[in-house]
Amino acid sequence: MAAVWQQVLAVDARPGDSLRYNAYRTPAHPQFRTQYIRRRSQLLRDNAKAGYEPTVRRQYLKLRSQLLAQRYGPLSEQSSFRAHSNSIRSSRTTLDRMEDLEEEPRSQGSRGHRRSVSRGSYQLQAQMNRVAQEDRAPGSLVPTPLAEASRAMAGDTTLSENYAFAGMYHIFDQHVDQAVPKVQFANDDKHLLACCSLDGTISVCQLVPTPPSVIQTLRGHTQTVSDFAWSLSNDIIVSTSLDGSMRIWNTQDGRCIRHIPDPDGAQLLCCTFQPINNNLTVVGNAKHNVHVMNISTGKKVKGGSSKLTGRVLSMSFDSAGRILWAGDDRGSIFSFLFDMASGKLTKAKRIVVTEGSAITSISARSWISREARDPSLLVNACINKLLLYRVVDNEGTLQLKRTFQIQQSSHAIRSIFCPLMSFRQGACVVTGSEDMCVYFFDVERATKAIVNKLQGHSAAVLGVSFNCDESLLASSDAKGMVIIWRREQK
Repeated sequence: MAAVWQQVLAVDARPGDSLRYNAYRTPAHPQFRTQYIRRRSQLLRDNAKAGYEPTVRRQYLKLRSQLLAQRYGPLSEQSSFRAHSNSIRSSRTTLDRMEDLEEEPRSQGSRGHRRSVSRGSYQLQAQMNRVAQEDRAPGSLVPTPLAEASRAMAGDTTLSENYAFAGMYHIFDQHVDQAVPKVQFANDDKHLLACCSLDGTISVCQLVPTPPSVIQTLRGHTQTVSDFAWSLSNDIIVSTSLDGSMRIWNTQDGRCIRHIPDPDGAQLLCCTFQPINNNLTVVGNAKHNVHVMNISTGKKVKGGSSKLTGRVLSMSFDSAGRILWAGDDRGSIFSFLFDMASGKLTKAKRIVVTEGSAITSISARSWISREARDPSLLVNACINKLLLYRVVDNEGTLQLKRTFQIQQSSHAIRSIFCPLMSFRQGACVVTGSEDMCVYFFDVERATKAIVNKLQGHSAAVLGVSFNCDESLLASSDAKGMVIIWRREQK
């Protein structure tokens, strides 16, 4: 229990994030900030002594982290925070001298329902974006050379040093000879991941203790599993399949909790959780439709459906859950406004990347680095390029920022932003490729953007995923091989 309340306190304190939480608690009365954190510490210690169930306190930690992330923006691309041991130590040693702490306790938000997030988060986000303009050059995506203090906080390592992955930590081959279109680490977890396969199953794998092993095999789909997603708390996985169904799985025992047929009776090709309300999942199908589904009732949400120009292959929400982007097999990306109260979708914008070229992956990121506040979208399309867009307004309008040359003409390749926000100059994205390699690109470099290139697969690399602290990278290929790469330790 003591460790858990220290984690809660670490989330509240964040003493190093001067650009984030600390400046926004009673800015005119800094003395109240210290009083607040002291009182929080006292209450948390008292509650720990009272003997509350650890699972309840951990759930509180997740929910409070989510509320703070919504108000001030996420610390990483994942929906919840990480309370690393160094953050805990930092919060404990600076209680007597800290002056800058984060915002007042959200008494109503403490009930734990994600829907109670402040509706003012967008206005605050916009304000912070304007402030951040002072820290970067016009149009730049990353910190300027003047950001000496920020780079020092990151350890003054270069992007190439930070992403020097080389050695193989482990190879999983349980899906051999059947393509693995997606691999994904669990939220805020270093050693738990899952991968789906054309063989109709999903494997849940644990990397520690050694040797790594498959701890659950989720069986039930009768055809290819096209996509899956972890819930925020990692206790649920939702999956879609070409058998025309969505399934909800208990990750602890591998049980299928619910089987939900597609409302149109079509093949389901992609899915994503609503990041604020995990009771809602959006699915895309082969009849060009997206549907918002209530996983508790198994029913489609009224007003939560819309049509694209082609088969829906990829989707991503922004971190606030207000904008949904969906890509189809005819080269279009649509943005939708999501109503948090009703689950209704409203079609907003459409961009044609290249007519007739499938959009196989969409990944949204609020900020690429802590000092680069432009929301961005990373897109794979079958045009032999990885595309980076800037989100220019609150309707999801996209402006092309950068392109990176890869090999992708026919396979459903996926890409990701690196999960940790960085104070370094430069920001990294990672993608698979049909040339059997994994590529790391620095989005700021005008030339020679490749930071690292991993070789080891014997087929097109389809999926990539980082764990929460970027110490491990997973990649999957068209022959069913999943490789776990380990970052070199300096």
